[in-house]
Amino acid sequence: MMKKKIERFVYKILTIIAVMTFTTSFKHPIKLTASLIEYDTNTANLKSECKVFIDDFEKSINKKLVKNINLSNLTQEDKTGIEDYFEMHFNITYNGKILPIKFKGIEVLKEYNVVTIKFIENKLKIKKGDKILIENTLFFEEFGYIQSNRITVRIPPFITEENHEAIISNYAIPINF
Repeated sequence: MMKKKIERFVYKILTIIAVMTFTTSFKHPIKLTASLIEYDTNTANLKSECKVFIDDFEKSINKKLVKNINLSNLTQEDKTGIEDYFEMHFNITYNGKILPIKFKGIEVLKEYNVVTIKFIENKLKIKKGDKILIENTLFFEEFGYIQSNRITVRIPPFITEENHEAIISNYAIPINF
């Protein structure tokens, strides 16, 4: 229940920001991403997803692709490009091993200028003494110090919920269980 409240809260914040984008004559002034890293104790899967502004994402990823990405109609090349992009800018390391970032799906909300990118779950047996390191440098190249990356972590029974902020001068979040 708390999970749904937080997701609704993050969604509302991004929605408000997106609405502000369309009601002004200039690009949105807030540079923000919202990521969720969540462990399912029943399946022993670590899930991850990231919400980003479409225009910020397109500006950043199009520098890396041979052609401009079409988020409404992704090709296999686009999906591989998304994986490559996130491997460069969003890493989760578990006990010293970088977990693979494999594209699972995408939800485009054009009316809010937001896209949610979901990744395939990683099978893990998290136990006391384990360590996770999250490194999030999304959009720092493009927006520098005005970029902020919010990360919500839920890993029961160790972490009910923690909210972190990655900024250009401190983008690594270590978590010890």
